[in-house]
Parts: sequence; C-alpha cells; structure tokens
Amino acid sequence: MTDLQRNREVVDWRPDRSAAVTWNALGVVITVAGLIAFSLPMVIRSGSASGSVDVGLVELLVVVALTASLLAAHEAIHGVVMLGFGARPRFGAMLVGRVLPALFATAEGHRFGRGQYLVIAAAPTVVISGLGLVACFGPWAGYLVVPLAIHLGGCVGDWFAALHTLREPATTTCEDLRDGIRFHRVSRVAPPARVG
Repeated sequence: MTDLQRNREVVDWRPDRSAAVTWNALGVVITVAGLIAFSLPMVIRSGSASGSVDVGLVELLVVVALTASLLAAHEAIHGVVMLGFGARPRFGAMLVGRVLPALFATAEGHRFGRGQYLVIAAAPTVVISGLGLVACFGPWAGYLVVPLAIHLGGCVGDWFAALHTLREPATTTCEDLRDGIRFHRVSRVAPPARVG
C-alpha cells in the first residue's frame, strides 16, 4: 500500500465451561418457550387449547428419530451455506467446554466475511424453525413440537457466536473452528513517520 498499511490481529473465541453451563440453562428456557410457540399452530387449527396426548413406544421413537434428524439437518444447513460461500465444510461431534455434547460443521482455514458468517450462524434457526412452524399447522404437528423445541433450544450456541461476530469490526473475517471462531481483524493505519 502506498500511504496506508494494514494492521492485522488474530483473536480466537472459544466457549469455556462457564459458557457451556450458561448455554445449557438458557437452552432449557428456550426449549420450554419453543414448546409453547410450536404448539400454537395446533391450538389455532383445533380451536382449543385442551386435549390429551397418548404417548406410546412408537410415538416416542418417532419423536427421538425426528429430534436426531433435526440436529443433523441443522449442521447440514451450516455446511450447505458454507459451501455456498466457497468453503469445504467437514462435520463431527465434540464437547463444548468439556461439558455440553454438540455436533459441528466447520471450515477451518476458510475465511468468511462478517456478514457471511452471520448468515451461516443464523441459517439453521431460520430455516428449521420457519419451516417447522408452518409444518405444525399440518397433521404431523404432534410429532414435531418437541423435536422443534429441542432444536430451537440447541441453537443457543449459534446465537452466542453471532453476538460475538457482531461485536467485531465490519472488516473482520471469520474462520470457523471446530470449537469456536478465529477473528482476523484488519484495520488501516498510517505508516510510521520517516526519520531524517
């Protein structure tokens, strides 16, 4: 550069044990709120908030299978969006803060613009919850409410990642790590004054 130089700083953010405990507690609250929110279409459709639920082994297995499918779909959505931004995602499982089990999609080595990374973080919440809410107006709503609520509660980590990303300057690029984010901060600074 002629009159300005670039100053680079690399900062890693990795959630610790305290963050995992906070996410877990907040996730439970959001799951309960999700149970209410995803039940509303059934109430609207039936015109009544009363009713009974019979849960047998088959129904329980369907709910467990749907929950697992939504968690896998969540990471697949992250991966598809990463792929759309030119990255080569890979997938796995880990413990957040050595406490909270989690699946992950990552693209270590690839740098996303701040806006791109926000889209990656938000996509599963928007797609799964949006489509799920619409699906809860249909006949399968009884099977979907619990898996959708659990998924929504599990999105807390993405929301915290988005909050950390929003705190970064617009010029920051974000590298997704298996267990956090590496922020590559770039600022323009005047070159040092010449002596003599």
